[in-house]
Amino acid sequence: MSTLDKVKQLIPIQFKYKQDKEQLVRAGFSAQQVQQLFPDAVTTIDGILHIKLDVLQRYITQAYEELLRKN
Repeated sequence: MSTLDKVKQLIPIQFKYKQDKEQLVRAGFSAQQVQQLFPDAVTTIDGILHIKLDVLQRYITQAYEELLRKN
């Protein structure tokens, strides 16, 4: 499966951090979903999954380049 195909499977979500006193609504991706598609883009710290944004950004850039080549 190409990187573009994998990136297209990511479903954006809205969420709030439990510890956020202001309870701001944020947007992003589920670390669990990212982990299934790009395992190296997720790390675990103190038992909590975190997305490595620099790694995910490289995949998104690669997907964008694939898209450009198709068009």
